[in-house]
Amino acid sequence: MSSGTILHVNAVGIMAALEEGLDRSLRCRPFVVANLDAPRSVVLDLSPQAHREGLRRGMVLSHARNLCRDVAVMAPRPELYAAAEERLWRIGLEYTPIVERAGRGHLFIDLCGTSRLFGAPEDAAQKLRRDIKEEIGLSPSIALSTNKTVSKVATRVFRPAGFVALSPNEESGLIRMQPVGLLPGVGPVLLGRFGLLDIDEIGDLADLSECEAHAIGPRGPELVTRARGVDTSPVDPEPPERRSVSGEVVFEPDTTDPEVLRLRLEGLVTELGFTLRKEGRGAKRASVELGYTDGMRSFGTARIARVVARDDELASIAKTALESARKRRVRIRRLELRLSEIESAGPELDLFEPKDAKLSKLQNALDKIHGRFGLAAIESCAALAVKA
Repeated sequence: MSSGTILHVNAVGIMAALEEGLDRSLRCRPFVVANLDAPRSVVLDLSPQAHREGLRRGMVLSHARNLCRDVAVMAPRPELYAAAEERLWRIGLEYTPIVERAGRGHLFIDLCGTSRLFGAPEDAAQKLRRDIKEEIGLSPSIALSTNKTVSKVATRVFRPAGFVALSPNEESGLIRMQPVGLLPGVGPVLLGRFGLLDIDEIGDLADLSECEAHAIGPRGPELVTRARGVDTSPVDPEPPERRSVSGEVVFEPDTTDPEVLRLRLEGLVTELGFTLRKEGRGAKRASVELGYTDGMRSFGTARIARVVARDDELASIAKTALESARKRRVRIRRLELRLSEIESAGPELDLFEPKDAKLSKLQNALDKIHGRFGLAAIESCAALAVKA
């Protein structure tokens, strides 16, 4: 029986792989990508050799050096990584327009209907991987199945640089025996909860009843459905910036200071709000993810009924999401803000809302300055103090 047509491309460790491709002396050596100039720098990416030494992404650099004395440290090059991401996406587009960007180094590609040009999906997948290797120097793991969840689990099983094409009859058997932590959507918090419930493999989760699934939490039924190999979500070629906009800040050093958190969150709001307003759009939902020093994460979200675009309005829902996410008294290393449910933002009705009209005029004036001179051209004194 032939495989499905949903391909997942998993270029794991893309930053480290690109650095190694440019500097042959790094091959077979433990090294990490991290910012040496920061007082409490964290590991952004690492080589397989560094991983075998016990180093992990998000680890404080000083701790990583204590674990592995001879680890090399490479300064991050964002422009290099962004260019590689763009080329990876464009290689996928050479096979089909139905290509979804799914995070750094990740693509979902629907190969349905491409057989006349590129052969069977298995052959097209292999050709695509060869193109990635020749043009970018990356060797991603790739997997074919009938849906996104199964393909993503499979690339996690067969990484690095593996390939598998699963028929519908093989999908359930493969994912059921895998550790539950490989299922998309299962993070450290849920993993700890599953451990208490003796849910060690994806199959254990798949066997839960509907009542038991609801007992896990709000996303329990969805996770159980995915654990059964069922995922009806389509490959979405809509650019990520149109589905949502996001930004993050890494705190160096880590912090629990609510004022620092608030100011850096407002900085993200300014950046993302400016991006939305340039296209005449606004958002209804704000989501915040916090990454802690001990590797755990927490999430918060807030939503309003109408589309908002001004910084003060976006900041209001973002702060609500932040408060919802702050569930632990542990130092925070990373804050990510995502604005979603994006729609067109209509003009303000200043005839009936004089206060809002004044705020909108102020926002327009700030946007003109930011558009001409950059986002750093005008900032609050408090934000400048935090950056100092």
